[in-house]
Amino acid sequence: MQIKHFHSREDFYRFLKERIGVFVKEAEERSFEGVYHCLYFEYGGSPEPFFIAGRQTCVKVYFNKGRIALIGRESDLREFCSKLTAEGGPKEISVKIIETLMKFRKGSFQLRYNRKILPLGIKTAIMGILNVTPDSFSDGGLYLEPARAVKRAVQMAEEGAEIIDIGGESTRPGSERVSAEEELGRVLPVLREVRRELPEVWISVDTYKAEVARVCLEEGADIINDVSGGTWDEGMVSLIAERGCPYVVNHVKGRPETWKSEPIVYEDVVGEIIGWIGERIRALKEAGLRDEEGIIVDPGIGFGKLPDHNIEILRRLEELRVLGRPILIGISRKSFIGAVLEAFLNQKTEPDQRLFGSLGATAYAVISGAHIVRTHDVAQTRQFLALLDAVRTFHAF
Repeated sequence: MQIKHFHSREDFYRFLKERIGVFVKEAEERSFEGVYHCLYFEYGGSPEPFFIAGRQTCVKVYFNKGRIALIGRESDLREFCSKLTAEGGPKEISVKIIETLMKFRKGSFQLRYNRKILPLGIKTAIMGILNVTPDSFSDGGLYLEPARAVKRAVQMAEEGAEIIDIGGESTRPGSERVSAEEELGRVLPVLREVRRELPEVWISVDTYKAEVARVCLEEGADIINDVSGGTWDEGMVSLIAERGCPYVVNHVKGRPETWKSEPIVYEDVVGEIIGWIGERIRALKEAGLRDEEGIIVDPGIGFGKLPDHNIEILRRLEELRVLGRPILIGISRKSFIGAVLEAFLNQKTEPDQRLFGSLGATAYAVISGAHIVRTHDVAQTRQFLALLDAVRTFHAF
């Protein structure tokens, strides 16, 4: 006798069809039964229609002080929505539940821009870090010289990076801001040459400044990776809406200049991230963005978070799937890894000594749903991901 737990509808469908021999059509219909969910949200109206619909569908309903939790199989949750509307409950909640379930199940995506296509989902994509700054926390000063930076970009592409992320301003805790002119002076010579040397590679520019983003897109950049999610420069949202380029919405709280001095407090760090990123996506749509397909979400590990927050984000990363967008995770060599190694192993480490810790965190992130991994160590991460992806996507039935 065996016990199996299914984390996706697709896995349960294959099990019913291939191992049990259920007909394809019936397996398709029954596959919603194999996955349990707990949906949690706030609601200010009467909970009575929710309790009635729950009793009719075997969905467990919990309500307290305007907060509702619904627990049950996906098939029952779908039926629950029909019953809720029939009992006079809020139709908009029923629609939102169905939309959320559909977004949560979506596992594969495609980025399209500049006549390139990058599939995401089966194979984890690697974003190689190329900081052309004097003060980045790990590699500051190594690639200030354009020729050396271009050589490193070519090396990362050869090692397996699908995306090269060029950054011209450090956002480490305590760092100071630089002007758009200075940032462009660092980034443009490298961007132009990398674009010439690597025409098929995706080039991302790590900037929160609309002017820098605009110039870099004109010079051939494919992605804008904005650590502020469009909150530090009012012009960024309208620029992205106009250009329709892939855009990384990174969650941030506070500013690098004050992270060391101001308290960092969350009631629910993952819940706040999901709500904040959802608001940023709505702002992009309201600004005229026609297609959400280019939006990538990043929970912002280390961007206004304490080590415990970063661990909790990794532990609950799967919850970000309700946003229905590909997930990027940036954990390479970060200080919370050093904090964990010191706490568990009594070892103090420098950033370039945190490869294995970075890979450990990467494993959990990818298994939980990350589609893109941002890393300093491309070759090692690529080999690591080859095995991880093989196991993660293996069809066991």
